[in-house]
Amino acid sequence: LQAKRFFPAWALEETDPLVQRSLAGLHSAGIDAPLSHYAFCTNGSSFCGEAGIPTVGFGPSQENLAHTVDEYIELSQLEMAVRGYQGILRELTR
Repeated sequence: LQAKRFFPAWALEETDPLVQRSLAGLHSAGIDAPLSHYAFCTNGSSFCGEAGIPTVGFGPSQENLAHTVDEYIELSQLEMAVRGYQGILRELTR
């Protein structure tokens, strides 16, 4: 079985309401998250890249460890991510 391996990239403008509200949620949780990009594939390629559903990415740990054999996360990174997810959800659901 052969198939073309293709995962479309996606990007939202910095001024997009989802981006701004997500950043506000992170900032309210005490997290200074710079806008950037992922250098690996996520489900966002399907959601936003193919289906056009606005998508942002946020997660714990270090990008170079994502989806690797020896992937790990430090507890402090996990705790920070929980605060970040809570901040984003509070902002998006208010």
